[in-house]
Amino acid sequence: MTGIAAPSHSSDLQQPAPDAAASRRRPRAEWLDRLLTHDPGLNRLRMALQVVVSIGAALLAERLFVRLTGALQAPTTGLSGAPLAQVTAANHAMLVIAMMIGAMVCMMATFAAPMLPTVRTLYLAILLMPVPMVAGLAIGLATSHHRPLALTLLTLILAGGAYLRRFGPWGFFGGQLMFMGDFMGFFLGEEVGFATLKWFAPEVVLGALVAALAQLALFHPSRRRTLARVRRTFGSRARALVDTALEVLDHPEDRRTVERLQRRAERLNETALMIDAALGAPGAVPDGLTARQLHQAVFDAEQSLVNMARFAAGLGRHGMRRGDRALVRTALLAVGRHDPATARITAARLYERLQEVAARPPVDDASARRRIILHRFATSVRDWSRIATLSPRTPNAAPDDDPAFTPSVTLVGGWLPGSSMVSASASTESGPRLADRVRMASNVRVAIQIGVAVTGAILLGSVLSERRFYWAVIAAFVTFMGANNATEQVRKGLLRVIGTLIGVFLGSWLAHVVGGDANLAVLVVLLSIGLGIYFLRISYAFMVVGITVMVSLLYVELGEFSDGLLQLRLEETAIGAAVAILTVLLVFPLRSWQVVRVAARDHAAAVRTLVDGTLRRVTGDCADTELRSAARELDLTHQTLVASLKPLRGLPGPGSDVHRKLRSAADASVHRARMLLRESGSIAANDLGADAGALDQARTALSCSVQAIVDGLTEDRRAAEHTYTRTASLFDSIATHRADAELITPAQLLLRDVCLLDESMAAFADAADLQVRALDSVPAQPG
Repeated sequence: MTGIAAPSHSSDLQQPAPDAAASRRRPRAEWLDRLLTHDPGLNRLRMALQVVVSIGAALLAERLFVRLTGALQAPTTGLSGAPLAQVTAANHAMLVIAMMIGAMVCMMATFAAPMLPTVRTLYLAILLMPVPMVAGLAIGLATSHHRPLALTLLTLILAGGAYLRRFGPWGFFGGQLMFMGDFMGFFLGEEVGFATLKWFAPEVVLGALVAALAQLALFHPSRRRTLARVRRTFGSRARALVDTALEVLDHPEDRRTVERLQRRAERLNETALMIDAALGAPGAVPDGLTARQLHQAVFDAEQSLVNMARFAAGLGRHGMRRGDRALVRTALLAVGRHDPATARITAARLYERLQEVAARPPVDDASARRRIILHRFATSVRDWSRIATLSPRTPNAAPDDDPAFTPSVTLVGGWLPGSSMVSASASTESGPRLADRVRMASNVRVAIQIGVAVTGAILLGSVLSERRFYWAVIAAFVTFMGANNATEQVRKGLLRVIGTLIGVFLGSWLAHVVGGDANLAVLVVLLSIGLGIYFLRISYAFMVVGITVMVSLLYVELGEFSDGLLQLRLEETAIGAAVAILTVLLVFPLRSWQVVRVAARDHAAAVRTLVDGTLRRVTGDCADTELRSAARELDLTHQTLVASLKPLRGLPGPGSDVHRKLRSAADASVHRARMLLRESGSIAANDLGADAGALDQARTALSCSVQAIVDGLTEDRRAAEHTYTRTASLFDSIATHRADAELITPAQLLLRDVCLLDESMAAFADAADLQVRALDSVPAQPG
C-alpha cells in the first residue's frame, strides 16, 4: 500500500484557523485532574472521608451516651486514693470500649455501602447491622469463661461467615459482624458479666444510627452524581493519556514513559467500563439523554483517544519528517485542551501532506509503515474532533431504537471485579496437578482454609501469648479478605507483616508524642485510618499501618501501652500470616495459574466473538449494537486477565517471563480487534462484496484457530496438545488481489489488521503453551 485514498475533508481545509482565545489550553485545576486520574469517581476519597466523618460522629455520640446514661460506669462516690484511681481507670476503659464499638459499626457500614444494589437496601442493611453483632456479643459473653468452647465457636463463626459469602453482601457482612461481636464478647467477658449485654446492645444500635445518619446527611448515594464524577474522571484520564502520548512522541526510547502510556490507556478503559456500569442504574442518566447515547459517545471517544495515543507512540518510534512531527504535536495539544476545531484542521493538513507523497512509492517497508501509521493517527484525530463537536443531546448522535440498555459490566464495591469472578470460576474447575484436582465452590474452599488457618493461629499464637493470641487470628483471617487465589493471599499476608512492622515504629513514636492528650489521640487515629483507607487500593500495607497506629493509641488510652506490647503484636501478626500462607499453599490451594488459565480462555473467547462479528459486519451480517457489546465484553475480560496476571509480575522463575509474553500478546490483540471494529464501520456497502466468499472462508478459519486456544485452556485439557493455525495468508491473499492493493483504504486497513491480529493471537497461543503452525504446514487429516 503506497497511495492514499483521499478522505472527504475539503471543508475542513476551508475553515479559518481558530482565534487565539480558542487556541489557548483551557485552564483547569491541575490538582483536581491529578486526583481524578488516580481516583476514578473520587471513590477512594469519598470512602476515606465517610469513614473519618462517621467514626468521628460515632465517637462523640457514644461518649455522650455513656455520660448521659452512666452505661457500665461504676460509682466513685466516697472513694479516694488507689480505689478511686482503679475505678476511674475501669470506667474510662468502658468508655473507650463503647466508642470503639460505634467506630467498628460505622467502618463496616462504610465498606458495605458501595456493595449494596439499591439505596433502600443500603439503609436497611445498616439498620439491621446490630442483629448479627449483638448475637455475636451474646455468644462471646456467654462462653468467655469456657475457653475451649469459646475458641471453637470463634473458629466456626469465621469459617461459617466465609461460607455465607454465597449469599452476597448480606451474608458477607453478616458473618463479619457476628465475628466482631463474638470476638469482643469473648475478651470483654473476662472483665464483665453477661448482664452487660443490655448496655452493649444499645451502643451497637447507636453506632448503626450514626452510620445511617452520616450516610443520609453527607454521603447519600446519588446515581446521577456518581455518573457525573466518573465522567469527569474520564476527561481527566483522557488529558493524562494525551499528555503522556506527547512525552512518548518526544522520547520514544524511554521505556518507563512507554509503560506509563500503556497504564493510562488501561485506566481510560477502566473508566469507560465504570461509566457503562453506572449507565445501567435507574435514574443515573441526565435529563435529555439516554444511556445508549452516552454509551456510544464514551465508546467512540475512548477508541479514538487510545488509537491516537498508540499511533503517536508508533510515530515516535519510526520517526517522521519535521513538518509531520509539528502537525502531530499540534493535534495532540489541541486534543489535550479540548479544541476540536484545531484538531480537525490539523488532521486535514496531515491528510494533505500524505496526498503530496502518495505519488512517490515508499523507499522501504519502514517508510510504508510510517505512512500507514500517520494516516491512522490523522483518522483518529478526525474521529475525536467529530465526537467532541457532536453533543450527545443531538437527535442523530446515536440511534436509540431500543431504549433498554444493559451494561456489559457489573461493579463490585464500586470497582471492576478484578480477579474475583474468574477466581470463583477457576475454583470449580480441576487443575493439572493432583493437588489441584478438587473442585469446589469458592466460598466452600475459603471456609475450609479459614477454619484451618484460624485453628493454627489460635494454637501457635497462644503459645506466644494466651491473652494476645487474637492478633495472630486476625492476621490469618484478613489474609483471605479481598484476596482471591493463593498468590494474592500470600502477598496480602506478607503486606500485613510489612505494614505492621512500619506501624509499630510509627505507632510507638506517635504514642510518645501524643502522650495522654485524648483529643489529639482521636485526631491522629482519624487521620491514620483515613489515610490508610484512601491508599488501600494502592497497597494493603497502608491500611495496616493506619490500623497499627490506631491500636497503639488505643492502648495508650487503656493504660496498657508499651513498646514490648507492640513487639508482641508484630510477632503474633507474623505467626498468623505464616499460618495463613502455609494454609493457602497446602490446603486445597487455588493456584494463580489456574485463575490465569480461565482468564486467558475468556479473553480468547471474547476476541473470537468480536472479530467474527466484525468480519460479518462488512458483509452486512452483524448489528452495531451487538459489536459494541462484544467490544465491551472484550475490554472486561482483558481487564480481568491483567488483574489475574498482576500477582505474578516480578516473581522468580519462568512465571514472570510467561506473564510478560501473555500480557504483551493480550494487549496487542485487544488493540487490533478494536481497530478492526473501527475500520469495519468505515467500509462502504458492498466494498468487500466481491470478496465475500473468500472472506467468509478466511473468517471461519481464523475463528477455528482462536477456538483452539479456548479449547486448549479448558479444564482437563493439555494446551500443548492443541494447535493454533496461522491464517494471515488467507487475508493477505484477499488484500493483494484487490484493485486497491496499492492504496490505503478502509478495506485494505481492515485486512491488514486481521493479519496483525492473527500474529498477536499466535503469540498469545505460544505463551499459553499451544503449538503454532503456518496454514500450509498443518498435517493432512486421515481420510
